[in-house]
Amino acid sequence: MRTKKSQVNKEEYMFSLIAEQAASGQSIKSFCARHGIPSGNWFYWQKRYQQRNVESHNDNGSFTLLQVTPDVVTPVESGIFAEYKGLKIYRPVPASFLKELIG
Repeated sequence: MRTKKSQVNKEEYMFSLIAEQAASGQSIKSFCARHGIPSGNWFYWQKRYQQRNVESHNDNGSFTLLQVTPDVVTPVESGIFAEYKGLKIYRPVPASFLKELIG
């Protein structure tokens, strides 16, 4: 019967190999062959490793900072944004407004 301690040691060992392979830049196939790991086992442990990382990031109770910047409209140097049939528009307007004006 497998003990919980041996399972934890195996998990730590496999997770260290996954990190080593990612850092090495070596293909999974050649890395597994070099370490004698069946590719099916590799992908099983890789999935568990990814799930563990997602859980650890989600369980810390923190928020991710999201910075929203407003759209910046650069002023037109001449002062006139648009002119159509004698109508002068001095500020930027949405394209939909200009389409309605022309249509």
